Amino acid sequence: MRWSNGKGVLAAVAIMLIAAMPAGAVKKMEMPNNFGGDDWAVSHWEDAVGYLKYVTSDDVRKEMLKLPENERLATWQDFWKAKDPEKKKPDNVFRTAYFARIRYANDNFGSILLAGWLTDRGDTWIRLGEPRTLDRYPMRSGGRNLEVWNYWAPRDIYLVFLDRTGVGDYDLLNYTDMIDEVYIGGR
Repeated sequence: MRWSNGKGVLAAVAIMLIAAMPAGAVKKMEMPNNFGGDDWAVSHWEDAVGYLKYVTSDDVRKEMLKLPENERLATWQDFWKAKDPEKKKPDNVFRTAYFARIRYANDNFGSILLAGWLTDRGDTWIRLGEPRTLDRYPMRSGGRNLEVWNYWAPRDIYLVFLDRTGVGDYDLLNYTDMIDEVYIGGR
């Protein structure tokens, strides 16, 4: 076999590595019991700020990353306090739900290349929560796995995920429908 450039060689190596991986192999994320909490956030600041991807802008996250250590805890608490819909309760309901969704996404939607929270299915789960219905259509001869998630927004919305590669890397085919109709945190 002859390759015309380095890109062809890299593609061939990537395909061989993917083919050699055991079925169901996924990138695993370590999430301690205090994941999302104040102590965890301060001691894992870059990771914690990175996880805010779905609830704030890149500019806000960049500014948070510049903070000196002595300002991080107060900033983290103020950030979540502003998003808390039930401010009178001791626990921040929004933050608790948000990090539970990230944990679920990491446990259930990881691919061989990405942690679950960074995949299209993880993104959707984090932003929208559990779908009202979820239909799976397993691979048929020459086809690919397909999932259809249904949410009730201002109208019924059906999000379609396709496993183009056959190894669990699902792509959301109608991303703008999700963004246009429902978004849990706002930016």
